[in-house]
Amino acid sequence: MKKLVTIALLTMSFALPVRAVTPGGISLRPERPARAGEAAEASSADVSRQAKIDQAVKKGVSFLVKSQNKDGSWGTGTETRGFEVDASVPGSHDGFRAATTALCVMALREAGETTAHDRGVEFLIEHGDSRRADGMLLYNTWGHIYTTEALAIELQHCTDDHQKQRLKEAAQKQIARLKEYETYVGGWNYYDFEAQTQQPSMGPTSFGTAAGLVALWHARQAGLDVPQRMIDLAMHRLEDSRLPNGVFMYGSDYKYIPRLPANQPKGALGRNQPCNYALWLWKDPKVGPDQAREGLAYFFKEHEFIEMGRQRQFPHESWYQTAPYYYYYDHYYASLLIEKLGDAGKRDFAAKLADDTILPFQEPDGSWWDFAMWDYHKPYGTSFAIMTLLRCK
Repeated sequence: MKKLVTIALLTMSFALPVRAVTPGGISLRPERPARAGEAAEASSADVSRQAKIDQAVKKGVSFLVKSQNKDGSWGTGTETRGFEVDASVPGSHDGFRAATTALCVMALREAGETTAHDRGVEFLIEHGDSRRADGMLLYNTWGHIYTTEALAIELQHCTDDHQKQRLKEAAQKQIARLKEYETYVGGWNYYDFEAQTQQPSMGPTSFGTAAGLVALWHARQAGLDVPQRMIDLAMHRLEDSRLPNGVFMYGSDYKYIPRLPANQPKGALGRNQPCNYALWLWKDPKVGPDQAREGLAYFFKEHEFIEMGRQRQFPHESWYQTAPYYYYYDHYYASLLIEKLGDAGKRDFAAKLADDTILPFQEPDGSWWDFAMWDYHKPYGTSFAIMTLLRCK
């Protein structure tokens, strides 16, 4: 029974296929001439969408400001519904809180809010570290990944020499943690169900490794010291997870169970976005704009399979073992791909991303959430949603 439970927990998928998407799939550009008045209608729709996005972001920012803790962080872990994912105290919650706070800091910076943002940055500098909860649980990796990314972005915008030094020291500690907790073959996992060794004995997840690579890319841009071997190993593991059809498996260990529902195209709808983005960012020769566009096209074509998992009570109970907490994570990385594709990417995908997948799901209190997870879910979901919408403008 425990084996089945661990397999279920491990099966959190995020990816999607890419080949055989464009033929007979989605037409990315209209082939007929535009009808009279069509451009004006599109322009009017764009203006209306911008207003909706601005209002939604404003409400989301207001929620984040109101829900911030006195110490500058977000999330406490003091409320529960009794069915959240397996976690131990205090280590797991330190990791959840650090990751959530980092995402809030990133979102508030992009939205132009300064007061809550600055308090959040201070928390990350002084209290953003987290450690492995126990032999099995390494949720701290999410804390290290997003705290590294948030601090690196701050460092690129900081003009005060003293603050820059504080940011640099705090970010280098997070990078050292990522080195400490990379798996024995490189990349990152947040579980070690097997040997529970000092260096995690399970292979990395593709999506976690992708998020780590994105964070380290920002760190490298900020001038931080990032070990090249750590990057190389993570890149190799992510490349190994990519199937010939463009689908990224759940992780490197999943090559032994390739027909698992989570590894199927519809079970991997979202995972392709962070993986494609990370490889493209680091200039991998096999992933570029064509693969990004194909992945995004399939993401929207079969979107119902990720949407049906949103706000479910339990992880992996939906079709193709989709878990609810994929939702806003995946859409955020989809928005990064759209942004990287430039004007053509926004023309083809941004309206659908905003109108169909983010704006309709804002809660009355201004938040977005996909999985009830203590009190971290609304801050992290809201942060992902804000950053996604801002890339749809």
